[in-house]
Amino acid sequence: KIRRAALAICAQLRGRLLEVGCGEGLFLTQLAKLNPKVEIWGVDSWPEILARARERFEKDRVTQIKLVEAKAGHLPFENVYFDVVVFINVLICIGSWEDVKAAIKELSRVVKPAGNLILEFRNKRNVLLQAKYKLAKFYDATTMGHPLSTYDEKDVIGLLRGNGFDIQRIQYIGFFIKRLAPVIIIEAQKHV
Repeated sequence: KIRRAALAICAQLRGRLLEVGCGEGLFLTQLAKLNPKVEIWGVDSWPEILARARERFEKDRVTQIKLVEAKAGHLPFENVYFDVVVFINVLICIGSWEDVKAAIKELSRVVKPAGNLILEFRNKRNVLLQAKYKLAKFYDATTMGHPLSTYDEKDVIGLLRGNGFDIQRIQYIGFFIKRLAPVIIIEAQKHV
């Protein structure tokens, strides 16, 4: 659902797009097929996962994606280089608020004025999600080594605004009461 929502947002975008925490490249592959007019970049901090992304691109015959090994808080790009930055399925893996602040500051640095940031996070207010994450180590080996972090919507919005972004739209995924939705996607635009 998260990836589908982000793809819908990016379907008509133009310019240069960066996915931070691109993993195996599933989102980027789908985006390249959906929107061939966008210049696509992906970064991840794990060389092994970038190798898997390259294999995926080769298998799917996707050639227009550029990959770089980097961490969200230290991106090797010039200031105001990207028209769009996508930051989905990453905050769940960042355990400290200080690291989140460093990442958002860095994303703000590389986004052009009037550029867009698409950010997703898991909602701290959803008690069922909190319980699920506490019990995950007992039933889901893929979560080992991940902090399974959740964040408060007001804190994230405040952080984005403090780094030069205006909130354009908020999507609540997975629950009929917005405040308690397990997943929140924010579309933000950098001040001009």
